[in-house]
Amino acid sequence: MKIAYIANSRFPSEKAQSDQVMAVCSAFAALGHEVRLYVTDRTPVVADDPFAYYDKPKTFVFERVPCADALRWHWLGALGFWIQTATFIRALRPRLLTYRPDLVYSREPYVFSFGDVPGLRVWESHRVHSSWFGRRAMRTMDAIVTLTRASKERLSSFGFPSDRILVEPDAVDPALFAGAPDRVSARRALGIPDGEFVCLYTGKFLTMGMPKGLDEAIVAVAHLRGKQRKLRLIAVGGTPEEIARYRPRVQDGTELRGHVPQADLKRFYAAADLLLMPFPHTEHYALYMSPLKLFEYLMSGVPMVVTDLPSVREIVDERSAFFALPGDVNTLALQIVRAMDRPDEARAKAAAALALSARYTWSERSRRILEWVASLQRRVHRV
Repeated sequence: MKIAYIANSRFPSEKAQSDQVMAVCSAFAALGHEVRLYVTDRTPVVADDPFAYYDKPKTFVFERVPCADALRWHWLGALGFWIQTATFIRALRPRLLTYRPDLVYSREPYVFSFGDVPGLRVWESHRVHSSWFGRRAMRTMDAIVTLTRASKERLSSFGFPSDRILVEPDAVDPALFAGAPDRVSARRALGIPDGEFVCLYTGKFLTMGMPKGLDEAIVAVAHLRGKQRKLRLIAVGGTPEEIARYRPRVQDGTELRGHVPQADLKRFYAAADLLLMPFPHTEHYALYMSPLKLFEYLMSGVPMVVTDLPSVREIVDERSAFFALPGDVNTLALQIVRAMDRPDEARAKAAAALALSARYTWSERSRRILEWVASLQRRVHRV
């Protein structure tokens, strides 16, 4: 199958969506398909070569498409986005007409506006676009892959046929943990003292401007240190702006670190005793998210504390994680103490999570998606 993946964004970048796009394209290619990834020619945030940055073999074609980078003209507001998107699509269209893909795949709903490009059009929905523009964009799609059951229900309520919506949560690449250092070496490299219990938070500190629970983690760890608990919190993955925002809130025992390449994360996981995913309760977090860190946590072999949200419950339960209440510092602190004081229970949960992770690899996820796409090809007219 010839697959065109469209990413209307800077690439690579410090955002998790770039990690996810690279993982999906690599997995499609590893399954034997011909893949082309089209991205904008906007200046990359972190590196120029995505294969080197993400430590992936060059198994697919990567192409930058010119566009007017009107997003840098902040005074244009939303108009800047539409100018950038329109010029990107205009330059992309002849490339797709030449390539003639069997499948056009994207996370952005507004890139399917070309009318004469062949191929099944599949949108991977990471947000529910409930605006008039969003609903209109859905009319240009043949199928939708979404991340949670609640998201499928919402999209169906807009009139999109439910039998053309597939629920597939995010996933993890086992290669992330290949060649991981031992605990002692990892801690020495990161400057962590012996005997200190390490709570690790990974990923950006904000999503779409919304806090992700780092505030509660900072307070919980400081509270426990005040009770003579020997632990620290390492938060890795913040942008410079996020770190500057959170630095005044940092209390004793918390260390903020910036974004690191995926290949370097294994050192942090190897050094950790407990992983934290303390999302607060918002509509997006409760119903529509599928955070990449959750699947990395599953495969890390390290116990985790997560917040009790429906989207999280779709993946893990009490057999594989400790649960705290969203936005509640007290229950977060209690679950950290429970993990510290009950190491056998913590190890059992980590083992259950690791076993569960076998279902949530990019390879397995991509295989299921493409098998489903193949079944749709008999029913959708553009193929």
